[in-house]
Amino acid sequence: MQAGAARVEITPPLPVDVLGYVRRPVSPRRVHDPLLVTGVVLTSGGVSVAILAADVTNLTPAFAERIRARITEATGIPGANVLLNSSHTHAGPWPGGAYKLGGETDDWTDLELRYWESVPDLYASCVVRALRDAREARVSGGVGHAPGIAVNRRERTPDGRTILGWNPDGFLDDSVPTLRIDALDGSPIATLVGFGCHPVVVGPDVDAIGSDFVGPLREQVEALRGGGVAVFLQGAAGNVLPLEAFHDRLGPEVPFGRRLGLEAAHAVVDADPRAIAVEKVDFGSVTPISLYRRRPAAVQPEQTVRTVRRIVELPLLAAPTADELDREIAEREADLARRIAAGESRVTTNPVRYHLVWARRMRERLRSGPLPTTSPGEIWAARIGDCAVVGTPGEIFGEIGAAVRAASPAPVTIFAGYSNGVLGYVATPEEYPYGGYEPAVAQRGYDHPAPFAPEVAGMIRDVSLALLAELFPEAHA
Repeated sequence: MQAGAARVEITPPLPVDVLGYVRRPVSPRRVHDPLLVTGVVLTSGGVSVAILAADVTNLTPAFAERIRARITEATGIPGANVLLNSSHTHAGPWPGGAYKLGGETDDWTDLELRYWESVPDLYASCVVRALRDAREARVSGGVGHAPGIAVNRRERTPDGRTILGWNPDGFLDDSVPTLRIDALDGSPIATLVGFGCHPVVVGPDVDAIGSDFVGPLREQVEALRGGGVAVFLQGAAGNVLPLEAFHDRLGPEVPFGRRLGLEAAHAVVDADPRAIAVEKVDFGSVTPISLYRRRPAAVQPEQTVRTVRRIVELPLLAAPTADELDREIAEREADLARRIAAGESRVTTNPVRYHLVWARRMRERLRSGPLPTTSPGEIWAARIGDCAVVGTPGEIFGEIGAAVRAASPAPVTIFAGYSNGVLGYVATPEEYPYGGYEPAVAQRGYDHPAPFAPEVAGMIRDVSLALLAELFPEAHA
């Protein structure tokens, strides 16, 4: 196996709106920490796979395909062999977004659109650099746990509603699956870290671009591992928040990221990926002494790299009717006009615009024909030695990612949501009766006419496991 890793800065020029908080009223005019795309390229048997992670809120599927095409043009690696994971920081850009979700301006500015044009080249540059630095490598993995820093966010209220907050009785996966990629001399090339949690330690009142806890995580991993490139793959974070979220100041994201980085390094510190031979050395003074030295074996077992993917039509719930959209548009327009006349700021008018823009777009699309009943989604998987990475196209609930990892034939599997274009929230069927943001409203930010149907959770789980079975046929022999 050959492996190379690299990092490239993708911080946008200022001022630009960063997405994730609809109520954020202004475009940041300062950068707290640089936004990066980090990645690793692995090659074995003539097959190259690129795994890239970036400090962006999301990528649309169409924009992800633009990036993949540019990578293929620059390197020859097929787009199907490229995983693009978004960290989902709420203080980063959304290149290619359908429409603004909050911010200082109602629509994309020329500066933002020019920045978008540079993004595919920056991703491709990361892959070019990683290929340039590729060398013989080995991979191993481990799974750590980071309890007490995140929480299920589906809070039940006394009046029967479900809001975003704390649900300590709800499911939470605190696993930190980690892959260690080292050169044959033992030096680190890359560390892939998976964890599922919204990067929202820092809230909308902080007007700065930043990676949230992801930057401190990477720095901690690289320091403890003695170098290499840390690649954070956002996991099944759909129903997970930091235990303490939305701070009105910078700083709390640092211990959060460092705690995760510490656990990732701990998960693989003893997992030397090289086959080791023990050499006996005779040594003596007053009495004979045998010394033993652990050295890399002269012959290392083969480690393969393979990838597969499948495009699946994911069903949606019933779309609203024209009459329902017309009524909502009239109500939202009146509400927005009243708030503007009262002198309210964008903190309160942006959320109204969020719903109004969606309703207008759906009404316009309905004039051209029926609204879609499905959305195509890509499920992607890679085998790296005996380890695996699964990429899925949404804000997946933690139960789904945990189920895939538990049933995976690989000893260590990183489950990555937010990959190769983000389609929206995928909740478990059990949560639909409770309503709330994710299974009832959040699709509006993703330009869908309706939420995903409850069966989508099982489809993503089953297809993910089918792809893993294809990559690990010996597990079913």
